[in-house]
Amino acid sequence: MPVSIPRKNNFTFLRFVLSFTVLFRHCMDSSVSPAFQEIKNIFASQDAVCLFFAISGLLVTASYERCESLREYFSRRVSRIFPLYLAAVIGAALLLSLASSMPAPCYFMHTDFWKYIFWNSLTLNFMQRTLPGVFEGNPFNSSVNDPLWTVKTELFFYACLPLICLLLHKCKGRTGRNLVLVALYFLSFAYRLLCVKTAELLSCPVIATLSLEAPGYIGAFVLGMFCYYNYDIIESFFSLWPSFLFFACFLFLVVYDNYKLSFYISDIKKYVLLAYVCFYAAFSFSFLNVFSRLTDCSYAIYLFHYPILQWMIERGMFDSNPWAALFLCASVTFVIALLATLAERKILNK
Repeated sequence: MPVSIPRKNNFTFLRFVLSFTVLFRHCMDSSVSPAFQEIKNIFASQDAVCLFFAISGLLVTASYERCESLREYFSRRVSRIFPLYLAAVIGAALLLSLASSMPAPCYFMHTDFWKYIFWNSLTLNFMQRTLPGVFEGNPFNSSVNDPLWTVKTELFFYACLPLICLLLHKCKGRTGRNLVLVALYFLSFAYRLLCVKTAELLSCPVIATLSLEAPGYIGAFVLGMFCYYNYDIIESFFSLWPSFLFFACFLFLVVYDNYKLSFYISDIKKYVLLAYVCFYAAFSFSFLNVFSRLTDCSYAIYLFHYPILQWMIERGMFDSNPWAALFLCASVTFVIALLATLAERKILNK
């Protein structure tokens, strides 16, 4: 049941905004610089990741519905994720030999080097986050590339999508499909709550961390699917509720996140508002369409920024002038990400 989504949209612009939001927040957290403490909550990286998942839910569902077979669908997903991902994993492991406190022969023969490449290539980065002698003195942590955890989550969504779509195709009408999607959305939050409460009951904090695994985030992905299958209704809703509602929701979320007002809003409601703001921005403000002409290297920015940041922190660049270091980190990451994306496309298009 393919749905017609406008080809002129602002998703490239939004993904740039979200990727730099994550980069800025990681700079501010990992550097532990006092210069950033008062403003770092403006850059809500957790919300940015959820919006990445929501955008992915819409665009990947559209891609799936256009594919003629599962083989074509999974081939597209693998070619989208793994070339740059493996470049980030293997490239960091090789280049950071220059930043290690160990001699190169010891570094390359160390079991942690090979464990890092093995486990991270399988997207199981929690099994080996560090490289031998690398970033050991950094104040926040010594991880090489913490943000890679989201890749296995994204792959989980890709694997679930054909099953969800099969179920949706068996439903009678729009109402049945929407009920399934709404149920999945609430089940995602039920899973989070179950993990947290079980951890409290058993006094086992490790269980609480499971709430941050893929089932706890599939609600964001489902929001994107919901927007895709109901785009005709949502489009008319946008025209009935113009820009002032978008800005009202946006300001509400900013005020809530940064000033911690006393009233309560659950994540269930918050993510719906975030998705509304995101998709309204995606299909409105036509002047932002100009960004669609640019090479979208936002995925590469997300993959490459953390090792660059950690190296700069180790070199003390954030100690003397943290704002200049932040700008330099963003600039270097953008250039490397752009070059990597262009190289990937040239190789894959041969």
